[in-house]
Amino acid sequence: EALATADHANDRERLHLRALGHWADGHVLAAAQVWDRLLAADPLDLLALKMHHYTTFWTGRANVLLSTVEGVLDAWTESTPGYDHVLGMHAFGLNETGRYERAEAVGREAVSRNAEDLWSIHAVAHALEMQGEHRRGDEFLSTRGDRWSSKNPFVGHVWWHAALFPWNAGDYDRVLALYDERLRPASTDFFLDIQNLSSLLTRLELLGVDVGDRWAELGDHAAARTGDHVLSFTDVHCALTLARTGRLDDLDAYLVSLEKHRASVPSGLESLGVERAIDIGRSLASSAAGDHREAATALGAIRSDIAPIGGSHAQRDLFDLLLIDMTVEAGDLEMACFLLRSRVARWSTSVPSWQRYAEALDAAGCDGAAHDARNRAREISRR
Repeated sequence: EALATADHANDRERLHLRALGHWADGHVLAAAQVWDRLLAADPLDLLALKMHHYTTFWTGRANVLLSTVEGVLDAWTESTPGYDHVLGMHAFGLNETGRYERAEAVGREAVSRNAEDLWSIHAVAHALEMQGEHRRGDEFLSTRGDRWSSKNPFVGHVWWHAALFPWNAGDYDRVLALYDERLRPASTDFFLDIQNLSSLLTRLELLGVDVGDRWAELGDHAAARTGDHVLSFTDVHCALTLARTGRLDDLDAYLVSLEKHRASVPSGLESLGVERAIDIGRSLASSAAGDHREAATALGAIRSDIAPIGGSHAQRDLFDLLLIDMTVEAGDLEMACFLLRSRVARWSTSVPSWQRYAEALDAAGCDGAAHDARNRAREISRR
């Protein structure tokens, strides 16, 4: 229908239409190039900027996420309508390139200008999470949730962030309460809900927390998505859900479908994202079948190269946790301790990371180091 009106469109409208066509055909990078052209001509084109930001995020290109916003920032002033949204995108780009303190400052400015913008709120939550500021993050989000009942489905992802703060503090009962009271009641088969819920349940189960029957509905949603492949990040969470629920036949069918999908995806970054999703899916299938060594080998081979599946650093951290679990289950305690040393160095205020490290050290016979790690977990939890 849009194409039928193209003869009457102006230059900007035609470029937007071209970008939309590329995106609909699965050529995400080609669409981004057109949005680049639009922003070069008019840095105040908020639609082009937001679409660029969205698709760049789902292809894992952190540097581009930041540089595109910074390429237009000088054209915006405090009085320009939409400035608060641009600040929120800037904050998120800063966060994904490791500039966490600056990301928090810019994000808080965005929220001060528009307290209802979930993306800006979410950017601040990311910055606090990545700095290990779990108490401050908890306080920041807990003062806002009562105003979110009318918000769009992205609110579920912000509640996911709210649950990460008590998870890192070792308060797993509170995580389950947030799951039941905030995330699950609003959940559907929407792709973000599948991502949020399966990720959170997995994080709990890897720590030995009994999540009851909470997986059942997610397994049905994931199986129903076989053949429906748009975002690689959703694909890996559907595969994860089928693996965690023991639906191995459904998982096999899902991976076969994903293989067929790869043939239709443009070569390059888009194809790499699908390939990485298949690699992760196969690793999950091996683990679910009891071959943890094969699973750990497969996931370990790509652990530093999964950004093309999309998502944020905080979201992709799940796959580090899964790799550690596979390594422990495979009995490779030397490698497990190595991975956990790296983890506690990076996430030094995470109670579950220190607890898991202590368990691995115990199993490896390193009693003194295990005692120290356990004490570290207790010290953090009392803060």
